[in-house]
Amino acid sequence: MTRHVTLALAAAAAGITLTATALGSTAGAAQTGSAPPASFTTSGRLLAVAATSARNAWAVGLDGAQNLIVHWNGRAWTRALNSRGGFLLGVTATSARNAWAVGGTAWFRPQTVIEYWNGKAWKRVRSPSPEPSSMLSAVAATSPRNAWAVGSIGPGPGINPGRGTRTLIEQWNGRTWKRVPSPSPGPAAQLIGVAATSPCNAWAVGWTGTGYQPGASSQTLIEHWNGRTWKRVPSPSPGPVNNLPGVTATSARNAWAVGVTSTHPNINDKTLILHWNGRAWKRVASPTPAPHAFLSGVGATSRRDAWAVGMTIGQNTCAPRCATVIEHWNGHAWKQVPSPNPPSGDLNQLFGVAPTSRHNAWAVGTTDYASTLIVRWNGHAWK
Repeated sequence: MTRHVTLALAAAAAGITLTATALGSTAGAAQTGSAPPASFTTSGRLLAVAATSARNAWAVGLDGAQNLIVHWNGRAWTRALNSRGGFLLGVTATSARNAWAVGGTAWFRPQTVIEYWNGKAWKRVRSPSPEPSSMLSAVAATSPRNAWAVGSIGPGPGINPGRGTRTLIEQWNGRTWKRVPSPSPGPAAQLIGVAATSPCNAWAVGWTGTGYQPGASSQTLIEHWNGRTWKRVPSPSPGPVNNLPGVTATSARNAWAVGVTSTHPNINDKTLILHWNGRAWKRVASPTPAPHAFLSGVGATSRRDAWAVGMTIGQNTCAPRCATVIEHWNGHAWKQVPSPNPPSGDLNQLFGVAPTSRHNAWAVGTTDYASTLIVRWNGHAWK
């Protein structure tokens, strides 16, 4: 399987293009000891996950041309919504009665989509959608009155973004979503991940450059909200091609951003992890499983506990197969942890991760882009 990369899709940054093709199903993840069964497999793919406790988690994505939302209630995963057109790339929750999901209406020329969970049902909420097309890639909330959504003005996930793509940031103030000015440096720029710890501290990450086509180059892009404005913050870009699709924060002095650095678009991918220590973003050593790998999502519960997920990849190919990657930060170093890989034809890929404690975390993705993949950390192993 040849890999075609698109930076337009938030969770798939530096990964295989997610095309809306025919869907199938595969075996689910194994049960976790005596805990409730975590296995759940349905058609579609899950691109983001959020959890507030061991009894409340949401995962979102798409199933064909319809968006997909599934929910964990402490006993089982169930479908919560999949009857509306479009795709969902990001999800966040602050409680069992407050959650947001964001994405777009169409694969090539979308308009923004925001769904809201009020404790009883998901309802679509109006959101700014700048012309000619725009989508939202991630969302983060700190309370029912404060949330951020980030994305881009430009083509949808089905088209590699190029010159003219611009950043997009929107804020929920408790009543409406409004667009907020955001830096958009370079010929093109895109925001793919967002995290917030308070109304005065939020991070947005992505890339800026000439795009992701052959011969293009890109640098990491990190922007910070200080309670008044969004400003770009210096960040390392180790190679000619760099991208940060995932970010998480636990305080004003602790944040992580993950992604990929490579010599050429789609070639020689190496994992990239950056850490914010309250003063500057610095690169931290991270494993790159052979032959190549990239990271798509990150989550943390404290300064000593963080997870990053992604996928191994060959030299621009999934021959014979691409496999899941999970890495853990123990307060001293990032180390690769064994991760489940159900039977597949081409690949297993993880896009998002959401830990709630040192003994509970969820990671979501897809098998062959045909069926959902959900795995759980029980404090001892991922299953």
